[in-house]
Amino acid sequence: MSKEQSNILASEEDEIPAERIAPITVAGLRVDEIIFTHGFVHYCDISKCGGGCCHSGVYADLGERDEILRNAAAIGEAMDETQDRDTETWFDGEIIEDMDFPSGHAIGTEVHERDGGISGFTEGCVFLDKRHFCSIQVAAVNAGLHRWAWKPKYCILFPITVVEGVLTYDDGHSEDLHHCGPAGAGNYVHSVFESMREELQYFIGESESAKLEYYYQSD
Repeated sequence: MSKEQSNILASEEDEIPAERIAPITVAGLRVDEIIFTHGFVHYCDISKCGGGCCHSGVYADLGERDEILRNAAAIGEAMDETQDRDTETWFDGEIIEDMDFPSGHAIGTEVHERDGGISGFTEGCVFLDKRHFCSIQVAAVNAGLHRWAWKPKYCILFPITVVEGVLTYDDGHSEDLHHCGPAGAGNYVHSVFESMREELQYFIGESESAKLEYYYQSD
């Protein structure tokens, strides 16, 4: 989840209404019907959004942090001159407890001042390069791996997130995004679920993803 969303979830007012919970579970997670009903853009297009979703950084599981640091040389090589290759500046150092992460703990990526281009933001995740690409993803591809091999799961899944064991839509973080957030609703062509099929399959596996698909098509 984004670091913004973690702050938003501190409020009980943002609890997911019980009537929105679908009568299925996938990969041990309950499912919020909003992922089937909320609109979204066709796909992630950096040329239109400028990587706006990366402006506030992201919380990564401690295991994901360790994976990133194990591959620091490759990731640093993929960074450009606007980024800091010093690994000591990559994470904010504050570990939080959150059972929606495999280890039960997470740490935030650092946020640095930078030109957000068309996104309109003046800061971004330490791994966001001047093209608004993710250096973690670029490095994995350069190494011949799947583009998401080293990437934190909540980066992959956005605008889907997990809140208290429920697969849902990250409405809090989306509010400020001009292209794919509510302000850009005119760009919506189908549901969040339809946009995120590939990401969900990567996250929960083919068989669990098929359960979601069956429910969506049957509902």
